[in-house]
Amino acid sequence: MAKKDSKTIPPWYRTKFDLEGLGFGALALALAIIVGGIDYVGGFLSLIFWISFVVILFASRDAERTSPEGAKLVLAPCDGVITDITTVAPPREVRWDTPEVLRIRLSTAPFSVNGIRSPLTGNVESFVEEAGAPSSISLDPDNSDLREAYLLVSGEDGVVGMRLVTGGLGPRLDIDLETGDAVRAGRKIGVRRLGGWCDVYLPLGSPVSLLVGMSVIGGETIMTSLDNVVSDYVAAEPETEESVTPEVIPEVVVEEIAPPVEETAPLESTEVVEEPTVAETDPEDKTKA
Repeated sequence: MAKKDSKTIPPWYRTKFDLEGLGFGALALALAIIVGGIDYVGGFLSLIFWISFVVILFASRDAERTSPEGAKLVLAPCDGVITDITTVAPPREVRWDTPEVLRIRLSTAPFSVNGIRSPLTGNVESFVEEAGAPSSISLDPDNSDLREAYLLVSGEDGVVGMRLVTGGLGPRLDIDLETGDAVRAGRKIGVRRLGGWCDVYLPLGSPVSLLVGMSVIGGETIMTSLDNVVSDYVAAEPETEESVTPEVIPEVVVEEIAPPVEETAPLESTEVVEEPTVAETDPEDKTKA
């Protein structure tokens, strides 16, 4: 029998931390140690930085996930609890031109893992971010002051929209995407720290067996399958040199019109013409002749 390696990480331990969070955590830890030696207020300040260190550490927590295999699967984009399943009109920021969609709303706890994953395999058709108020805190997921991100993914597997919501207090939402990027279901596309909400928009007729109050795991829980679902979304075709026809500018013929000639009266000549004079002859010459 082979000896078991004691250094092997248990399969249930899949927690990791993002580097940005670890950097802020290390700063809070260093400040907690430094200010601890200050007289009178040192203990109070040290306690504040210790609490900050713990909060930052939990906010930076992520986990490895193994996504199920299968075509046309829609996976949960984050950890959370289902709070609502209803039919609504998609937000204009999603840029999904359809009257109604099926919305599944997820609520994520502040100390849940912060990874955000793609719900579907395909291409990013649109990605919009709304900054919101810098330090807004609200228990209403529809509060317009919260920071928001809208995403629409389409491909051979179908089309799915998504809305991510969180509050202020630092860099809590960071999605590394651009329009046109290719994504894969279950792959990490960003982070959302200290929880928030996530709305997943599905085509009408999508079969959903989930219930309100159920917990889902980002990148692993199957929300629905779009195998027999027909979507009315049509992705815009990329422009190519052959498909783009040059704009024909009509040729404008400019007729040159000569300026009108003003008729002027003939000028009177001022030249003096000398009339020829008859030469006078001497009367003596006549007699000689």
